[in-house]
Amino acid sequence: MIELTYRFEQEFLGNISYQLMRAGMRDPWLVLSGCKVLGIIDQVEGSWTQIVGEDIPPLAIEGMGNLINKQQFSWLPDLIKKQWPKYVLDVVVENLQRYEIICHQEACTKRFKQRFTLGIHALAERESALVFKIRCFQKSDSYEVIKDPAIDRYV
Repeated sequence: MIELTYRFEQEFLGNISYQLMRAGMRDPWLVLSGCKVLGIIDQVEGSWTQIVGEDIPPLAIEGMGNLINKQQFSWLPDLIKKQWPKYVLDVVVENLQRYEIICHQEACTKRFKQRFTLGIHALAERESALVFKIRCFQKSDSYEVIKDPAIDRYV
């Protein structure tokens, strides 16, 4: 489950805090305000839209969509697949800190581990600690690569 908080600032009105929740990466987002469920939003043909529920201001929906699109879990899986297309079949986001990478059946996992371990630090956000479970398609063995957060020496 992935949870985000979006604060919608309105001129002349009180600001509203929305909680966004998603069970899986292919699921739409549940929108709550406090304990009240307001609706569900999803990206339809490239635009964020409310697909169920009470009226949420269109500017708030757009802002929620922008927040979601900026999150590492929204762009990192595609970037990993693009960076290592000969190795990576799919990337599944388990939660904000855990990803599962499924390699092609014929991929050399030893070579991929060497390349991935070095390369993921350049692709992922520096502040994030991440765990990548890596396995080959239709094989039971797996291993983990842990990306620790980078610490800047010149801060």
